[in-house]
Amino acid sequence: MTDDIVITGMGIVSPIGCGETTFWESLCSGRSAAAPVDGLNTTDLSRKIACQVREPMDTVGGVGRASKLAVTAARQAVSDARIDPSDLDPTRTYTIVGTTMGETEFIEEGLDAQASDWLSSEQWSRILTGRPGSISAHVRSDLKLGGYAADLYGACAAGNMAIALARRHLLDGRCDVALAGGADGFSKLAFIGFMRLRVMAAEVCRPFDQQRDGLLVGEGATIFVLERESTARARGAVIRARVLGAGLTCESYHPTRPDPNGEGLARATAQALRGAGLTPSDIDYICAHGTGTPQNDAIEVTMMDRCFPKGVCFSSIKALTGHTMGAAAAMEAGACVLSLQHQTLIPTWHLDTVLQPCSLDAITGSTRVGPVRYVVNNSAGFGGYNSSLVLAVA
Repeated sequence: MTDDIVITGMGIVSPIGCGETTFWESLCSGRSAAAPVDGLNTTDLSRKIACQVREPMDTVGGVGRASKLAVTAARQAVSDARIDPSDLDPTRTYTIVGTTMGETEFIEEGLDAQASDWLSSEQWSRILTGRPGSISAHVRSDLKLGGYAADLYGACAAGNMAIALARRHLLDGRCDVALAGGADGFSKLAFIGFMRLRVMAAEVCRPFDQQRDGLLVGEGATIFVLERESTARARGAVIRARVLGAGLTCESYHPTRPDPNGEGLARATAQALRGAGLTPSDIDYICAHGTGTPQNDAIEVTMMDRCFPKGVCFSSIKALTGHTMGAAAAMEAGACVLSLQHQTLIPTWHLDTVLQPCSLDAITGSTRVGPVRYVVNNSAGFGGYNSSLVLAVA
């Protein structure tokens, strides 16, 4: 009998809600976080809208924005799992956080700084606070976990990648509890970069719509507590979902564009399904990457048409949350967990006319009641990164 890897805790800090209750209510009602950018002068910029976390968060001192988001989500996750961190064996507890940008404040501050401020002792301190590996280290330190901690840089596929890596460590017996997910703070560098790539929407993100004109930059964090099922049941934990399979691939087609046939994401999906012991026809729902960009959405629909039978449901939540970078895949995994729990699927909001050809069932207009047994969570990123998870009802 296999010992499934299960999710026993979840914490979500998103542009549409801090905490899973507000997050889920926003997903169901279609409340978008799109609003004028805060913290960046957009007077001379062609794009002025983003999806930022505007609710109050936990007090977390001495860390960057991404770490603050991740720590807040991790505190929620540990509380949800009913775990006392002091009871955990520090040698058997892993913390893995996927990210795209990491901490960027010290770089962005330097862009506007006087020459005399460069490489001052204060700036050196901030650079070290935000160095690679700092997000997971700050989560570990805040929760007093001890043990292995790593930031995983996998572009916009990073959240799924972190969950997949944590799952592998648990299956291999290297740890007993893992905190895993993704986090990215709002980045001026990302905002201006995507704007100059001409892939940002003017005002509204419309994934998979014929009239889509791009993505909106977002921010956030989602962290999960993962355990082996036997361990979770032994301590009487509530199992929220099962992580049955994971697939990771990397293609070398182009630094910022996926293969036109979606080959990398197709392989990741096939890997995840094989690992879960399922076939495409077993899947009830696909939580798609769905950025709202003309090219990526068309490629993803082509890939889904090739990999899944006609009529399988799919949607994207980025119409509301924006593209939260390294947090995106993990946040979408959180939406999958809630869909499994509530037996309800979320539509792609703002989707009026589905791009064609498309033989799958694009959920539009309103939520749809299940049954929902197995879902696929797909994500892709710059550099050819692709990640896929198969999640199942508890």
